[in-house]
Amino acid sequence: MNLFLPLLRALRWPLLALVLAGAGEAGAQTFCSVREPNRLIREMFPRHTGFRTEMLEITAETAAKLPADLPFVFDRREVTRHPLFIVMEGERIVGYVQARTQPTRWGLTEYVWALDPQLALLDFRVQRSREPGADRLASSQLVVGLRGLSLDEVRRRWSAAWLKELQSRQGLAGVDPTLVEGAVAAGLKTIWLTQEIWQVNRRSGAPAGL
Repeated sequence: MNLFLPLLRALRWPLLALVLAGAGEAGAQTFCSVREPNRLIREMFPRHTGFRTEMLEITAETAAKLPADLPFVFDRREVTRHPLFIVMEGERIVGYVQARTQPTRWGLTEYVWALDPQLALLDFRVQRSREPGADRLASSQLVVGLRGLSLDEVRRRWSAAWLKELQSRQGLAGVDPTLVEGAVAAGLKTIWLTQEIWQVNRRSGAPAGL
């Protein structure tokens, strides 16, 4: 009797579960991936000399620590490992880059945010979106209104009126508000995760990069 077929039948469900689990993890990891790190980092840090990558692991415990007043939640697909890009000029850290995904009107929009060495907002790109007007958002001056703001500064300003004023000031009246809100929320999420998980400032007791 061929023993291979009974063995294959016995193992098919465990093997299928293993394959599906691997596919789920891979899907989660691509949920917040920087797709073209070399190009995007070069655009946002034109004087950089290189970068390195460290992995941030978002766990259910991490997500549970999220302060209630922050204007975003974690998607279940974010509870996994994500790369943090540490951008260098010589031996000096000049910034950090992460991709974050936020829900918008027509689905999910992927933002790539750059932070300065003190973890203030610096620059962003829309990496992928199905939203009409996403290209306008990426080429607008929206980031000028956000650049240099820390997590606490944005928390103090956050309101529907502030977001509407921010959108109007940058000539983005025809862009769906969820795109603007998503961009700001993705920036806040980037700061909070970098502080909470990688603990940039708490490692050295001083602002990173100095």
